[in-house]
Amino acid sequence: MEYGMSFAASLDAVRQAQLAEKLGFSYIGFYDSPALGADVWITIANALQATHHIQVGTEVLVPHLRHPLAQAAAIATIEQLAPGRLYVGIGTGFTGRMAMGQRPLRWSQLSQFINEARILLSGDDAVIDGAVTRMLQPPGFGAPRPVRVPFLIAANGPMGIQIARDLGDGLIYGGPLAKAPSGFSVLQTAPGGFLLDEGETASSARILNAAKPWFGLQYHFAYDGFFNGPSLVENLPYGAEWLKLLATYPAEARHLVVHDRHTVFVNELDAAFAERHPDALADYVVREICTPAQMKERVDAIAALGATRVQCRVLFADWERDMKRWATALEIQPISTP
Repeated sequence: MEYGMSFAASLDAVRQAQLAEKLGFSYIGFYDSPALGADVWITIANALQATHHIQVGTEVLVPHLRHPLAQAAAIATIEQLAPGRLYVGIGTGFTGRMAMGQRPLRWSQLSQFINEARILLSGDDAVIDGAVTRMLQPPGFGAPRPVRVPFLIAANGPMGIQIARDLGDGLIYGGPLAKAPSGFSVLQTAPGGFLLDEGETASSARILNAAKPWFGLQYHFAYDGFFNGPSLVENLPYGAEWLKLLATYPAEARHLVVHDRHTVFVNELDAAFAERHPDALADYVVREICTPAQMKERVDAIAALGATRVQCRVLFADWERDMKRWATALEIQPISTP
């Protein structure tokens, strides 16, 4: 089993990757969302050059943000810098696109991108936007072709999972664990949950405060599925009131309000909401917390379902403490570095 985690791309990325490597984690991923964080490829390059053996990748790459040739050139450049240590998690850009006021890509668009990128990385010609396109970088300007890096497809439903089987090297799965698909050589999933410190309880001010960004994410993710109707938000505790608070902002800017500080800090909207409904926050924390022993049992159950990679959930406000706590709970052994 491999253990890792993912973060928003930030100026802390080098320290995060270095600590993850020191503690013995196998991989660390960074989000591709330029509206919310630093450039993912610069972040990954910096993290790889500051570490020795940990895998670093995108979780997940949003194809439409760059031309396939630009994406292929970034992959080839990084593969030259750190051979064999890059992985490319890739998806339809759910949050990355929603933060820009756009819907996720269609699976057909994702499939097209993967095919085009693989052709370019192989050194062959790809027809893109009606023109023959090729990677022309001479030696010293990118990795020699063919460039082979693993593509892990992020998908939860049947269509995306089938595309992962057909075009990917593995699956990043976020659906119900009991329904996790089999037959993947790389199957990454997450056990969820927040790790308690020794003697800590759900009423701890530390964990209540640190959990606020994740508490707000419930509403963000439900709102990102808003084209299915407001019921997704209304089904959450006080969801109708959350929508009412959001409606006080101009309609054309609401996606910006929702995704402000998304996944990192609590934003203005969610802070006001949590202040109004501390009971909802407290109930959320009660559902999510677990002891290290309980988390170990949960991860063992995931492994029994066929998972090969576990993504540990980190409270962003205290990521150093959380990484160390996870390493202890899962009995991860550090790997010596030069």
